Parts: sequence; structure tokens; C-alpha cells
Amino acid sequence: MTASKVVLESVDLRDKPEELIRELYGAAGPLHAEAAPDEPRWPVERVLAAARHLPAAVNGATIVARDGSGRVAGFADATVHDRDGVRHVAYVGMGVLPDYRRAGTGQALLGSALAVAGRFGRNLLIGSTRETVPAGEAFARRIGAGLGQVIIENRLDLRAVDRDLVRSWAEAGPGRAPGYRLEFIKGATPDRFVPGAIAALQILNTAPRDDLQVGDFTMTPEQLREDERSFAAVGLERWACYAVDDASGDIVGLSDVMVDSAVPERVHVGSTGVAPAHRGRALGKWLKAAITQQVLDELPAARWVVTGNAASNDAMLSINRQLGFQPSGAVKIWQVSTERAHAYLRDLA
Repeated sequence: MTASKVVLESVDLRDKPEELIRELYGAAGPLHAEAAPDEPRWPVERVLAAARHLPAAVNGATIVARDGSGRVAGFADATVHDRDGVRHVAYVGMGVLPDYRRAGTGQALLGSALAVAGRFGRNLLIGSTRETVPAGEAFARRIGAGLGQVIIENRLDLRAVDRDLVRSWAEAGPGRAPGYRLEFIKGATPDRFVPGAIAALQILNTAPRDDLQVGDFTMTPEQLREDERSFAAVGLERWACYAVDDASGDIVGLSDVMVDSAVPERVHVGSTGVAPAHRGRALGKWLKAAITQQVLDELPAARWVVTGNAASNDAMLSINRQLGFQPSGAVKIWQVSTERAHAYLRDLA
């Protein structure tokens, strides 16, 4: 297999035909098994729903590489977000089937991804690799990408969790943080909570970004609603626990999870954060315990709570370790300027 035999096609994310989505879903099966062998895979119907309900701020293209017989050799999504902080970024997710590695397929896909980035005026590519697929990291290093951040994946086994500890943290919250209360919301955010919910989500701008070259994000009520509609369209429901300052009525912290109707045994943590001015009162512990208790009480089928934290986020990692989360893997996030990636490809020519 040589690079010259790869045939590329590029389809806008919003225009992918169902037939192609199903074909790529089938081709990606071995890649999923390799990267995350114990992670349940989304059903294809959910993948189709997600493709049909992209938020308006999301655009880009899917690139498919085929061998001489027309079989899928690899593919890439080059995705851009029209949102503050990342308007210079194209996110690239790439997969090359094992039989086609080290044969130029990755380089061909990279060239097409760069074309998409250029079309949208982006000058930085960001992508991720898993330790289970060493070929991904090797490719990132070859093209000159730098390590922007390491995310530690952690899991809490709800069958083994110390329920007394969870309960004690939740019950101790009001005493440790007098003048605060928690508000719990399932699904769509009530209108009265939208401004506070947006402010709480933007607390995440204070989380470690390490060396990632991205800026602060902002969110509008319309974007929040659109995100919620996208979640609902694919069978995800967001549960959020907010910390409210009684004196001001402001929402000053949150912890949220995604409840997945297709994979009821796993609950994924979305975000946990407390505004800097309100830290030091164990609000983070209270929030984590409260939402974990809610999962224990209301989701008897749930076995695992899964989260990811920056390796540099000592405070959050400490809370998770105390609660019983155990590391289950790591994801490395890489970044490379489009200029450097183009230079890499020119040097190969």
C-alpha cells in the first residue's frame, strides 16, 4: 500500500449522507476496539442523530481515504467552532486502519485537514491521542505537534463506593459553607436560571489549560439552548447541581453529569468548578457529593461515573481520589500550527 493509491473525498459535516455515516461507523469498529476496548460504543442511529443536530457554531468536513479497491483506509474530521477562544482552531480527529499505517495515509488526511482549516481561516490544529494507540502519538510527534495538556481519565465504581463518605460530605456541606445552598436541575435549564447557569459554566475558564493555545470562552443564552437541544436529540440528559450564594443570589459553582439513555451503566461527568472568590469553603466537595448521591439514589442501573481531569488540576484530582475515583487511562492533547504542519508535508515531497 502506497500513498499514491489513496483516493480522498471530503464532505461537509452538515452534508454527510446517511450511507457514508454508516460506512464509516462500520470501518471505525476496529479503531474503537483498539483505543477504548472497554468503552461502550454509541449505536449508529445515535451517530446519525448527532450528525443531523450539530449546533450552528460547528462546521467543518469529514475526509475519507480509500484504497485502490474503494475500501476505507482512514478518515478524519476537521471541525471548527465559531466561538470565542477557539476561532483560530481546527480540531482534527483522525483514524487510520492498522493495515494502512506508515504508508502515507495519515499524511494525505493531514493535507486535506489543513485545506479545511485554511478554508475557515484557522492557524492551529488540535487533536488527541490515547496511550492504547501508540501510533497516534508517534504521528503527532512526527508532524511537529507539541503536547498541550494531559487529561487523566478516572472512574468511580458505584458498587464499591463508600456511600457513608458520600453522605457525610453532602450532609457536612451546609455547615462548611454557611450562606450557600444547592439547586439541582435535570434537563433543560429553566429560564430563570439561564444567566446564572451561563456564569457558572464560564467558571471553567479558570480551570488549568496548561500549554493549550486557546482563550476564554463565552456563551449566550441561545448557544446554551442549542447545546441542550443537541444533547436531547441524541438521548443525553444533563443533570446539574449549582451552588448559590444566598447573599447575592449568584450561582458560584456547579457540578454536572450526562445521563445516557443508550448506556445507562455509565454516567459521564461534564464539569465541576467553583468561582475563585468562593473557594476555601469545601463547595467543590459538597457539589461532587451531592450529584454523586443523586446518581446513587435515582440511577440504579449506573455502575460507573467517568470523568477526565487535567493532570495539573491537583485540587480536583484530590477530591476525586478521596471520593474513590481510580485512574483508568490518559488522553494527550496535541497542537501544531498550520504553518508547521504544511512545512512537514513539504519536506516529504
